[in-house]
Amino acid sequence: MGSTQRANDPETTSRFRETVLDSIFDSVLLRIAAAGAVFVALGAVLNGVTWGSGDGQLMGIWAAIFAVWGSGLILTGLGLYSIIWSRRR
Repeated sequence: MGSTQRANDPETTSRFRETVLDSIFDSVLLRIAAAGAVFVALGAVLNGVTWGSGDGQLMGIWAAIFAVWGSGLILTGLGLYSIIWSRRR
């Protein structure tokens, strides 16, 4: 039960958030993965946008391009980061 109380402690939660954010800002590979997540989100936004009277086919193409690039960046960043992390352990 001590671990449950410690997990709910605000100081522990704050320290965990700082550690996660610090690791993202300190690692180039995690930044690449975060940029990939932004690209995927941008692709999702572009997929839902309809401009004027057009049917949005061009936006659908760009949405797919951003989603594919973003997925590749996420897989590359997290994959290489996990390989390096496992080698250090």
